[in-house]
Amino acid sequence: MLARTLLAAAAVLLLAPRPASACSKRHETPFELYDAAARVAEVQVTATPGRHQAGMAQLRVLRTLKGSPRATLQGQETNTSCHVGYRTGRRALVFLGPRGETLGQYEGYLERRADDPLVLALRAYAAARDDDARVRVLVDTIASAPPQVKDEAAYYLAGRPDLLARVDVPARERLAAAGAADPREQPLLVVLARLELDFPAPPPAPYRNFYADIADLLRPRDDLDDLNTAALADVIGQSRGGHDPRRIRAMDRCERLNGRALYRVFYYGHSVAEQLWPKLAEACRTGAPLSGH
Repeated sequence: MLARTLLAAAAVLLLAPRPASACSKRHETPFELYDAAARVAEVQVTATPGRHQAGMAQLRVLRTLKGSPRATLQGQETNTSCHVGYRTGRRALVFLGPRGETLGQYEGYLERRADDPLVLALRAYAAARDDDARVRVLVDTIASAPPQVKDEAAYYLAGRPDLLARVDVPARERLAAAGAADPREQPLLVVLARLELDFPAPPPAPYRNFYADIADLLRPRDDLDDLNTAALADVIGQSRGGHDPRRIRAMDRCERLNGRALYRVFYYGHSVAEQLWPKLAEACRTGAPLSGH
């Protein structure tokens, strides 16, 4: 059941084709990869090390989005189950680390036209000079982009309490309208819940409504709203159960008070191991994100 739920939740988010072989990794949005990358560019692939071969792909730069401009770059290909999939002659958006490693494996190499909505959204995100401008780009993308790109922006925003705190009243209204106009199972439901806004129930589905379930966990207002981080940490440490709604809501409130992500919000859609909760309580108390997550 867990495997089916994970597949259903990820299906709408992956913009790049999955490798033919099994690849186990969490989903990383293009916006998250942009933040982590040393270089982001629109490129044309001029050479690869060969099908399923490890080595460096040669890339001609068409447009630089992050990092100092260069005429050419190299992107690292692997021969693992998470191989990137560089293909000679293709135009692509790439997210590279300082040594040319392709961040996010195959999600760090997205074959896209110059006018693709994701490319346009990333150009706008790259041009943003502060967090308020980045929030405007994300809200614009959620409000106007096609569903797949909208979902990537919403997935990213849902996990950034620091950016959610910068969503002003007009932006909240746009997000609420976007949810009402598109009543389906989508990450935007979690954004609306964390902003304390109403969200539409998705239509019945034969599988679990993953995002709606998380939104339902986070949305209720209760006495936790009146507690400080120390008291919230006590609630988290004293409660019991890997999927205790009160614990999860306490973590949400704690992140918003700390103004930063302490743990990945979408992980709460699955039962969190009991032995991890004391570490989450300490993260709430100190404001330091849980290491490795």
